[in-house]
Amino acid sequence: MPQNIPLAIALVVVGSFCFAASASVQHNAVGRQVEDASERKSMSVRRLLHLLRSRRWWAGLALLGASAALQVTALLMAPVSVVQPVGLLAFPWSVILAARIHRTRVPGRMRLSLVVTVAATLGFTILTGVHATTGKGLQAYQIVIGALVVYAFAIEFSFMGRGGPKDLRCLFWASAGALFYGLEAALVKAMIEYAQEQQSWLTDPLIWGIVGALILGSVMAGALIQQGYATGPAEIVVGSMTVTSPVVAVLYGFLVLGEGKHLTLPVVAGMLALGLVAIGGVASLTRYHPSYEADQARMDS
Repeated sequence: MPQNIPLAIALVVVGSFCFAASASVQHNAVGRQVEDASERKSMSVRRLLHLLRSRRWWAGLALLGASAALQVTALLMAPVSVVQPVGLLAFPWSVILAARIHRTRVPGRMRLSLVVTVAATLGFTILTGVHATTGKGLQAYQIVIGALVVYAFAIEFSFMGRGGPKDLRCLFWASAGALFYGLEAALVKAMIEYAQEQQSWLTDPLIWGIVGALILGSVMAGALIQQGYATGPAEIVVGSMTVTSPVVAVLYGFLVLGEGKHLTLPVVAGMLALGLVAIGGVASLTRYHPSYEADQARMDS
């Protein structure tokens, strides 16, 4: 498929809304399985499996599938370091949907966190869009090592989600899932690039290894995200997903897929600064979300 960055961005914009809607629907379904969300406890395997009986949860999964299909199509037309950051738009979509569903106004401090995060990630996207290039000459060992590093970080975040501070468990669970999702996008792009360079790619063990990693990663990411829904609001999960996932995908694209070969030191410094600001914005959203403040007031009383 020919490169078409504007069309790819448009597809991801639509996909970001599908993702936000999916988060809202699945969060509602998970909420029916959690007796006391203020405890920030993870769900048991039995409760996770019980979600498979929920039509609402399956509807959310269908929306998530639509979002993924649009993203994969976009990856055929643009570098992963350009496509993935645009998914941040799911963050404001989720806040707007939550306000509509609960018929409430978005608190001022949340609006500030939202603006800061969106602005920082927009700047990050512009930098990657201008300087990213299509990667060439992929090496199998680089793809594997990059994936294993992300897996290691995801496992560590999942441990923190289970036993970390209560007010950060949702963020940790979501970040673990986001690491997998960011890797999924990067691996899809790696498979596309690698297949274009190999004549007999259908019989190449690396291709089938990537397919296996994609399946495993999808299952793990889905389970981790459900734990995020069980321990906090959907907006926190989406906020973490839309910041952490692009950072992972962009770093993988630059370091493994060779999309950052034209980067200069000032550009890298700017990207790091904007990435840190965006992550800080999501962290502040966790702190200022009304549900967390209500829980804190209940515990203090």
